[in-house]
Amino acid sequence: MSPKYETCSDIVAGIQEGDRRAEAAFVKKYRQPVMYLLEKRAVDRERAQDLAHDAMWIVLQKLRGRSIKEPDKLSSYLYKTAINLHIGEVRKEVRHNTKSDSDLIEMLSGPDDDQYLSLIRERTGDTLKRLFEELNNDRDREILILCYLEERDKEEICEKLKLSHRHFDRVIFRARTRFRELVIGNQEEIPLEL
Repeated sequence: MSPKYETCSDIVAGIQEGDRRAEAAFVKKYRQPVMYLLEKRAVDRERAQDLAHDAMWIVLQKLRGRSIKEPDKLSSYLYKTAINLHIGEVRKEVRHNTKSDSDLIEMLSGPDDDQYLSLIRERTGDTLKRLFEELNNDRDREILILCYLEERDKEEICEKLKLSHRHFDRVIFRARTRFRELVIGNQEEIPLEL
């Protein structure tokens, strides 16, 4: 790394001046830490490389456009961008998986939709309760039950569990991830009896 580009401020100033060496210094300095951050979030190496590349590209474009006003917070901005990209991907996967369930319910519904949907909801609720009991983490179980079975709002759950709104988002994300893994592991054991 060129001695000229050792600090965040120097790198930002160089990139804003259009110096490609500053861009290379940016990549060299932050690529591995961003990879480590993403891999730690249970992202496989190839996906972590893609997300790291995307995050660095986004931040580089912001730097070129002089959109980042506090150069000393460059690493925080980059890490937050990488995490947000990862969260966005997870949300896409969840939406994709949810859609197929909606399609199944639509396909199976008939003239007695109300009774039929009530039966599906009841059996789904029973299956969810059984799966929630299999969760190893009590807090995961409690937050998921409050959210999805009791349908309480975020404010009420935060108050009951003594969580800030920001901490709630992290806790529910981890709980959903662990629950998704449990569901995937039990897919063959969950019959759809109608």
